[in-house]
Amino acid sequence: MIIYNVTSQVTHEIQENWLIWMQSYYIPKVLLTLYFKDITILKVSMDQPIDPTFAIQYKACSKEDLQCYLNTEAVYHKKEIHDKFGEQVLSFETHLELVSKQS
Repeated sequence: MIIYNVTSQVTHEIQENWLIWMQSYYIPKVLLTLYFKDITILKVSMDQPIDPTFAIQYKACSKEDLQCYLNTEAVYHKKEIHDKFGEQVLSFETHLELVSKQS
């Protein structure tokens, strides 16, 4: 499994609206692309004197699926977030590959 992790710092002023929009509009739209099998939103849990930070993990079955998404849909999706929230949401991306999982 490949995880496309987008960590976003969101200003306090828009945090609630951003989270509602992500859950009700944006994530369902990304799932419709069929490149990801599920998407999880995590809140970074530590004392932060700065704005809240979230990690959104998009789980793809293969590197090829992730690359196809990045080459086709990602540009439009990133622009949509920027157009809606501007500099109130600052993000960076990492690509993670599952090495092992124990339960």
